[in-house]
Amino acid sequence: MWLWIVVGACALILVWFAVTGILFFGGLHRLSEKKQKTLQKNTPSLLPALDAYRGVMDTGRDWFLSQKRETVLISAHDGISLHAEILEAADAVGTVLLMHGYRGSAISDFGAVFRFYHEHGYHIVVPDERACGKSGGAYITLGVKESLDCKAWTEFIASRYGELPIFLDGVSMGATTVMMATARGLPENVRGVIADCGFTSPWEIICAVLRETKLVPVFPFAYLAKAFARMFAGFGLTELSATDAMKACQIPVFFAHGKRDRFVPYEMTVKNFGACAAPKELFTVEEAGHGMCYLVRPHEYEERILAFFAKCLEGSPYARSVKR
Repeated sequence: MWLWIVVGACALILVWFAVTGILFFGGLHRLSEKKQKTLQKNTPSLLPALDAYRGVMDTGRDWFLSQKRETVLISAHDGISLHAEILEAADAVGTVLLMHGYRGSAISDFGAVFRFYHEHGYHIVVPDERACGKSGGAYITLGVKESLDCKAWTEFIASRYGELPIFLDGVSMGATTVMMATARGLPENVRGVIADCGFTSPWEIICAVLRETKLVPVFPFAYLAKAFARMFAGFGLTELSATDAMKACQIPVFFAHGKRDRFVPYEMTVKNFGACAAPKELFTVEEAGHGMCYLVRPHEYEERILAFFAKCLEGSPYARSVKR
């Protein structure tokens, strides 16, 4: 009898590892170029509320792609190649660095806001995050290594444009990335951060998604994923959190989150906002789903962002340069 118990326990453990492996590699390992394009094309169907705004997103994307852009490659701290496109503005008053979400692209995630930033005098830097698009890397790390990549982009921008103000804008995982980046030691001319529907930490979002989807229980699968992340992707699910970064943050942060978000809980932004030690604002949109605050309330969002930029630049030579 004991033999069967041992065999059964071993079989159960093997099943746990197999299921965790499928979820881990399926969730964080780089997709083929074909699968990435298919996923981005199907984003509105995966998030049905986005479908009503497909026209706005497509128009913004097409406008961006019609502009004269520059391709840039830099090296990450671990040697992988990072790719971005830059759209420069005439008589620029600053630069906005746009960090996209999980398995996304800046073209899809920020299509609606490109023209807004550009027409208000901002260079736009549009990276592919690691393991996405044309950037290198085998694994998405839910903001941990991406925050170091974000720092590398700010250093590149500062070396290229000198003292021009830099603003970081991130959505979903990109929001977590820019919040974490504030703990990495950024150039002094990074003047503000926009964190739209970011999660608190890799560990907490994985647990939240498992609880919400009820696909598998948090225990043991989140704990096995924690071990897999360290073994295969070289990062810890608990080594860095946006909430902890916010506790020491000295850069003003504009938080945004829709209360109908079914992917990243609204309460995570409330937690990050409460922890933030820097000057901060919270923009809540009652009827917005995940990453949809701008789409649902574009004019109010734009006014709030321009006012935020103006506050961030008070007392600087660029204070009067914010175009309202």
